[in-house]
Amino acid sequence: MAITLLVSFLTLAVAGRILIQYYYTGDHGVRVAKPTAALIEIIPGATFVLSFLVSAVLILLQHFKLMNPWQFSSSLVTLTGAGLGFGGIVITLVAQLQMGQAWRIGVDPSEQTELITAGLYAKSRNPIYFGIFLYWIGIVISFPHPAIWVCAVVCWFSIEVIVRKIEEPYLLRLHGKAFEDYVAQSHRYRLF
Repeated sequence: MAITLLVSFLTLAVAGRILIQYYYTGDHGVRVAKPTAALIEIIPGATFVLSFLVSAVLILLQHFKLMNPWQFSSSLVTLTGAGLGFGGIVITLVAQLQMGQAWRIGVDPSEQTELITAGLYAKSRNPIYFGIFLYWIGIVISFPHPAIWVCAVVCWFSIEVIVRKIEEPYLLRLHGKAFEDYVAQSHRYRLF
């Protein structure tokens, strides 16, 4: 089940979204930190990507029976994990679509983007990350292994740094009082 979640996430929420963005804007929407950027801008993005790459390798090893889950999990537990993981993917996709042309992976400080506050963003400033959080819960339930848990923790720590040290300061500089007001009426991640 973990491989199905992984392939679905990478196909729909990463590759699919990049293609949609390119189709509508002529820009893929991926913003990679410049080599001259401060380490606080480079390391969290790199560890975020690395956590997904390592988890993909682990899941592929498990899929080809070269690695076993740490413990046996029942069908009900696996289905619960799958449900949470797919729910996270759906939330991620909906949130990406609601961002429209403002969607980006990463931040370019010289760019000006619209502040999205409608739809899922009315309650959560980061519903995409909330969806990714649910995806990771689904993965760790579907493939219970300490190495996968480490990937999930590294990913979440990376997201925390990205949000608090890169994205929110960028949005505050760009949108000022409008962003402050939005922060006061929304949650950082959760939808409820």
